[in-house]
Amino acid sequence: MEYPRSYLHSFGGDVYLGARATEIWTLLGWNDIRQRYRRSVIGPFWITLSTAVLITGLGLLYSHIFKTDIDTYLPYLALGFIVWGFVSTATNESCNAFLDGENIIKQVKIPFSVFVLRVVWRNFIVFLHTIVLFVPISIFFAIVPGWLSLLSLPGIALVLLNQVWIGIILATLTARFRDVPQMVGAVMQVAIFATPIMWPVSALGNQTLVADLNPLHHLIDIVRGPLIGVPPAPLSWLVALGLNVFDMLLALALLRRASKRLVYWL
Repeated sequence: MEYPRSYLHSFGGDVYLGARATEIWTLLGWNDIRQRYRRSVIGPFWITLSTAVLITGLGLLYSHIFKTDIDTYLPYLALGFIVWGFVSTATNESCNAFLDGENIIKQVKIPFSVFVLRVVWRNFIVFLHTIVLFVPISIFFAIVPGWLSLLSLPGIALVLLNQVWIGIILATLTARFRDVPQMVGAVMQVAIFATPIMWPVSALGNQTLVADLNPLHHLIDIVRGPLIGVPPAPLSWLVALGLNVFDMLLALALLRRASKRLVYWL
């Protein structure tokens, strides 16, 4: 399919055409999954299995450290790790989205955003494989889903959408500056300890500023909260919406500015 060059270089045009090219990025994403787990017996369910072992081990350990009832702590930890796994992996892999698609980009004129959507899509597939862990957890701990659980759907949508904007920003910067993936990797290693995943916000007492100023906490909270029966704070929704608007404007502006030169940076 031939895409108008002027439209690709317009503000938001690349992302609009990329979002419409669903057959391309979904096919590329599925192919990445197949190649990654080629000749594997259970494929991406290895991630599910390893996540289950990690959650069980940490849940038993940290519930004693924080003196928290495991009935409430383990579901909290599980959902936190599952959402974090998607966000952190998609963020790290998005850095190389354009570099990994270099051969295609140099031969075929398609929207750059396709390659970011490819990364987000394949990690969302893995996310769907790991989120099933919450089913046996909810059954074991008698967590009955209610209408509140439906709020997790717009929460997941906001996390996915924000990941697309973050992916475009990081992929564009990495194409120009090859040190970006190392910097992002270092930041994400620290962020997991500064984000309420293994530790509950209640452990901070009245000093919740660390969590309130952490955008990752709010993104996780709007997905995790409804599923464990805790309504997310209005602040979390406001931060998630504001973050999406800010990241969208930054991503579109950056991509428009770099689109004419990006292919020469690869």
